[in-house]
Amino acid sequence: MIAFQIRQLTPKSLPLNLQQLHRIIKLKVISVMMFSSFIGVLITPKHSWSLQKAGSAMIGITLAACGSAALNHLFDRDEDKKMRRTKNRPLAQETLCKNTTTGFAITMITLSMSVLCIFNNTLSAALTLITTLGYSVLYTKILKPTTPQNIVIGGLSGATPPLLGWSAMTGNITTEPLLLVLIIFVWTPAHFWPLAIEHVDDYAKTKWPMLPVTHGISFTKASILGYALLTTACSLMPYCVKMTGETYLAISLILNTRWLQLCTKLWYDTTKAMPLFRFSITYIMVLFVALLLDHRSI
Repeated sequence: MIAFQIRQLTPKSLPLNLQQLHRIIKLKVISVMMFSSFIGVLITPKHSWSLQKAGSAMIGITLAACGSAALNHLFDRDEDKKMRRTKNRPLAQETLCKNTTTGFAITMITLSMSVLCIFNNTLSAALTLITTLGYSVLYTKILKPTTPQNIVIGGLSGATPPLLGWSAMTGNITTEPLLLVLIIFVWTPAHFWPLAIEHVDDYAKTKWPMLPVTHGISFTKASILGYALLTTACSLMPYCVKMTGETYLAISLILNTRWLQLCTKLWYDTTKAMPLFRFSITYIMVLFVALLLDHRSI
């Protein structure tokens, strides 16, 4: 084992390590998180805004997200080996050692805390650390293997990026970022469960009690529709509290109409799971762009 670890760290193997580390940071997931964090940065009041704080906020939050993703891969490696979707991940294939991954995660999280504390504020650093531990430990280690509601409860960690961006700029917590957190929180189950339906056979091989495995696909479809309706209601709240205007209202109504249409199609046809999953990503990104373009301070 010691010889293996030393070989992993030689200069000749370093490019391979970097390549494998790049694969474990979940770039697509992090991209959505960084996008929503940046929205939180951009909607802050003008008197709180500066390019330096915005840059350090995004760097700090991104570093923490990379560390959290690495820990997620580390903790999930045994179950990842059982699923077609994840069996080729570096830790599942053992092309990247656990010590390297652990060191990378700790380094990323430490750098994140340092950047946010030095260039932004301790509140944003604390919230980012709580989010990181919430996803990598609370969700991955505790909730994911114990309850089919794992994605609902654990989804709060994935919903906080707008608040992280806002707090890094302002040093406080107010209604505006919390509304965005609420939208992402109720959106997450309806976003993730179609993917779980698509890979239900894979999840059945693992110890994870995913909803389609424990309660069946029909129940999961009903749950997706229920959360989609809840997301629709929450997505209208920025307009109701005058945080946005009619442009946002119109775009959100169009997006919600299409999303509910796809949820209805899934109800009748299970093969529509992936089109719904893919649209859900478009949904949240377009919704937040509309909010940014039509934002008004409360």
